[in-house]
Amino acid sequence: MKTRNAPVKEVATDEIVERLLWEALDEIPFIEYKQVEQRMFAHPGRPEIVARIRIGGQDRTLVVEVKANGQPRLVREAIADIGQYRQNYPNAYGLVIAPALSAHAIKICRQEGVGYLDFSGNCLLNLEFIYINKIGRSIPKPTRKNFRSWYSPRVERILRTVFLHPNRTWKIRELALEAYVSPNQALSLKNQLAARGWLEEDKQGFRLARPDLLLDEWAENYVQTRSQERIFASPRTTLEIEAALAHVCQEQIIPYALMGFSAAMRFDPLLRHERVSAYVLSDLSKVITALELTEANKGNVSLWVPYDDSVLRGAEQYDHAKVTPPHQAYLDLIGIEGRGEKAANYLWENFIKTKWFPQAVAA
Repeated sequence: MKTRNAPVKEVATDEIVERLLWEALDEIPFIEYKQVEQRMFAHPGRPEIVARIRIGGQDRTLVVEVKANGQPRLVREAIADIGQYRQNYPNAYGLVIAPALSAHAIKICRQEGVGYLDFSGNCLLNLEFIYINKIGRSIPKPTRKNFRSWYSPRVERILRTVFLHPNRTWKIRELALEAYVSPNQALSLKNQLAARGWLEEDKQGFRLARPDLLLDEWAENYVQTRSQERIFASPRTTLEIEAALAHVCQEQIIPYALMGFSAAMRFDPLLRHERVSAYVLSDLSKVITALELTEANKGNVSLWVPYDDSVLRGAEQYDHAKVTPPHQAYLDLIGIEGRGEKAANYLWENFIKTKWFPQAVAA
């Protein structure tokens, strides 16, 4: 059957979304009946779209959430809402629709048993004995500058400054001074965030209103390999290595911070990891000698020389060592499938989100 690709739009309008869903269902030849109902008025307890279909004499219900974009944070929100809707629509199948979904967002949908559909017709529908998976339909590239090239070290220096001061209202010159960048660079970042609708502005200045969406986009474009990693082996225990590292860095005045799982363990007492990971802003020779480390392909010590000293900004003392702030630990962990993602999401829910949205969390 010939397939029509829906046009790519910036906004998921009612007409586009309804047609997308109709076309996806039309590609299932043995559907005996289908009905698509859009929600007329906002209601927190009801899905945006309810589709009813009949296959083989059996009725099925699809509950659909529509998002303005397919970033992981919004997709997780949609999946959480779908879970709530299923209380009123038992045995319903959940579906997320967005203009485009990242690979990470698609993986989340698969893990949670939820379908997805984008504006180019890429989709996953897994209704028991019905399985439709369409991939590879290209979405025209936007004319704006590529995200990864936009997330330069200087831009990330500004972002780290912003995340260290949740809900602070900024002036351009103040932000530039604190981030050690030029006012023009700070202004360029402000304009980028404003264009995405992630800022709130008033006479006092501007503040970041959607740290969740910014952190998601930053994480997707974060290039950890800008920093240089070296792996070593040591016969000492994890605590002994960390204590020795903290001592030599303090003695030699070497900026450092535990990172990744080593940092996350300080925030989540139930997390366990047997490998020491740390950023060290210096020639590693002094640390290697003092800790008596042996370079190895597989070892229990991972030392990273950061590409920019802003990686260490906001490092705090926990127990006997300094650790990276939660937002940096999140960036270092979210790309690691399984335990890394779980640890990163724990940091977001308990140590990042609570500072930006304290009232919502308290409620």
